[in-house]
Amino acid sequence: MLVDNMKDLPLSLLSVGTHDLALWDVKQVQLVFSLNVGHFVDFAVVSTVRKLVICGGADSGVITAVSLTGGSIEHTLSSEEYRGMLDVAVSVESVFTATPAGDVLIQSITDGVITGNLRDPDGPSVPTRLLVSGRREEELVVGYRHGLVLVFDVDRQTVICSLPGHSGQINSLHLLPNGHLISAAEDHRAIIWNYKDQLESADDVTGMSGMWAQPEPRGWDTTEVKCDVSCYTMDSAQRLIYASLNSGDVHVWDVETSQCGWVMSRRYFS
Repeated sequence: MLVDNMKDLPLSLLSVGTHDLALWDVKQVQLVFSLNVGHFVDFAVVSTVRKLVICGGADSGVITAVSLTGGSIEHTLSSEEYRGMLDVAVSVESVFTATPAGDVLIQSITDGVITGNLRDPDGPSVPTRLLVSGRREEELVVGYRHGLVLVFDVDRQTVICSLPGHSGQINSLHLLPNGHLISAAEDHRAIIWNYKDQLESADDVTGMSGMWAQPEPRGWDTTEVKCDVSCYTMDSAQRLIYASLNSGDVHVWDVETSQCGWVMSRRYFS
């Protein structure tokens, strides 16, 4: 995990072990600090503004905030509600934790106090992926086990809009450089959403493009498409999406046509 844009720290690399963290000065090639957080680390997310790394332990039900400047534990919160946590995200003010009980718990990032929760009003629904909006950090995008994606106003703790379209568990949420949202699910489909512009025009929110539901290029085994997506990126013209799968392959999609143009596979280089 690369940590950048911190005034008091040079370009740094944060390595996360099973129970410990290590921060490295990349330029000087030296260890800044190493710390055992006291529990298994299933999730680690960085707040560059607060200069903290938030560590979550699913089995232990613990959220720990570690200072990146002091190399020490700032605060720890242990709760039965956190056991089995499915994802963790951070904004400038808050830590968000997806729980198996159906809540997204909101915790103050500075003192660790729980300040609220977000829940599907038509639930019960289990949140599986969280994403803080890059444009407005008071918005949280939540993907659920049954395939629904909801956008919440964090301050009001209300749903801004609902994004139906998936039939399987949401396993990936990303904001693309052009501001569009892309969601991927266990239904082996990805959808690009421009929900912000559609909300402003009062139109019903629908996906702009669907991927993986289209026929694959000739000679491509469609069974191997059934993999989780680890990351997305776009080209400089914002016309192509590169989707990296956990199989090691990269799919390249045309945003306008929703067609997979080609596949870069390790099989072709072995």
